[in-house]
Amino acid sequence: MTSDGAHRSRRLAPLLGALAMFGPFSIDTMFPAFPAIAEQLQASPLAMQQTLSVYMIAYAMMSLLHGPLSDSLGRKNVILGGVAVFTLASIGCAMSTSIGELLFYRAIQGVSAGSGMIVGRAIIRDCFEGAAAQKLMSTVSMIFGVAPAIAPIVGGWVIAYARWPMIFWLLAAFAGVLWIACVF
Repeated sequence: MTSDGAHRSRRLAPLLGALAMFGPFSIDTMFPAFPAIAEQLQASPLAMQQTLSVYMIAYAMMSLLHGPLSDSLGRKNVILGGVAVFTLASIGCAMSTSIGELLFYRAIQGVSAGSGMIVGRAIIRDCFEGAAAQKLMSTVSMIFGVAPAIAPIVGGWVIAYARWPMIFWLLAAFAGVLWIACVF
């Protein structure tokens, strides 16, 4: 790999890793908040489980479309659109006053969250070959793998010091910063 390719790889790895991790991060940060959300929204345990089911179904269904969309609309456009929609959906989750609203916005989060991971992998495939692509993909996968480990801890800290909507405000802020990073 040329020094220009190595430099580009070092710059892309954290960005693509963050894009890949914001989807799973939005699943695991809310686990510690389940009791508080259920109490405030007067939701049953089944309804709280549905916040995960709705998210995962939407995530899985859209994963089939993010690649073709990025082929036709452009990689950057799909990532920017997905991150923007995720930011707005996170704000919607934070402002939800009923379990129905929360389920709706969780589905929107799921629809948009896969854009970073799916399109990020396509970017690696477009820009790198062979060992360089494998190295960058393993770095992104390592960053992605951290999300499920630290997300519940972050969610627990938030719940210890603030109310549950703060989890979604933090997700919105993270996605907003990520959107700005993708623009540049």
